[in-house]
Amino acid sequence: MSVKRLASLTVFLLIGSLVFSAIDVKEADDFYDQDAFTQAEQALLVQLDKAANPEEEAQILWRLARVMVSLGDDLDKEDKAGRFALYEKGEAYALSSIEKNPTPFGYLWKSSNVGRWGQTKGPLNALGKAKGMLEDLTVIVNNLNTLDSSETWYVLSSLYDELPGGMISFGNKDWAVSYMRMAMDTIESSLLYPGHYKKLAEELYARNWSASKRSKELAKMQKDWQKASTNLEKYRYYEGKDAGATKPFYSSVTLKQMSDRQEAEMVLSYVLEKAKVFRPIKPTDTKEIKEIEKLRDSWI
Repeated sequence: MSVKRLASLTVFLLIGSLVFSAIDVKEADDFYDQDAFTQAEQALLVQLDKAANPEEEAQILWRLARVMVSLGDDLDKEDKAGRFALYEKGEAYALSSIEKNPTPFGYLWKSSNVGRWGQTKGPLNALGKAKGMLEDLTVIVNNLNTLDSSETWYVLSSLYDELPGGMISFGNKDWAVSYMRMAMDTIESSLLYPGHYKKLAEELYARNWSASKRSKELAKMQKDWQKASTNLEKYRYYEGKDAGATKPFYSSVTLKQMSDRQEAEMVLSYVLEKAKVFRPIKPTDTKEIKEIEKLRDSWI
């Protein structure tokens, strides 16, 4: 056999072995997309046994971490022990995924599980976890330069919105809005994510800037946007990147032409109309849409 033929055969066998040993996460992802979280977990555990290398293991492990967030969220709010156990399990899966092969997903779902754990424990415990969460999210945005992860921006927004500011912690309501706008602008077309709309609307309604105040503040933000040196810093001012000239996809006017509360109501009305024609609608989407209807009615 010639060297050339031997080399070709070796490459063929190598490719074949990779194909046959590769994990298949489609079934688990389909279950997850259908909100069938227990089935997704079971499918992932089967695939974990088939993983042939650290990279494949990492893919399974961050998905398991993601599932733990959803399983924990599905439990009764009074079942704190059950929630703690699932979020801690999710954090362990994410840590293992990062150790096997660091990816944005590993860091994202680690911070998500830690955040849920802190929210369940209470404000003081959430404060204790905040710094570690920010470090993980900073790795995603700065070190790994991942800017298209809607979930990452959502978690960043939640972190800055829910934490106190000043001398107590690093919370900042304005930065939270900017990060949430980035979360909105990076939603995949195949996903509805009504919770994102609700979150942005709540942040805007609470901030309550008038149109004139917006125009002034967004002009200031533009200068900070232009001066920022890292992604994390820069996107704190995403809202004012063009001094409010942006026209959101759900609006017929620019940011500087409306107040926070006008936009908040507009955001909710938009997603309620979108939900009427969007497919597929998940059970979690339906639940959030009902909450959005109540919220909008309370504002009108």
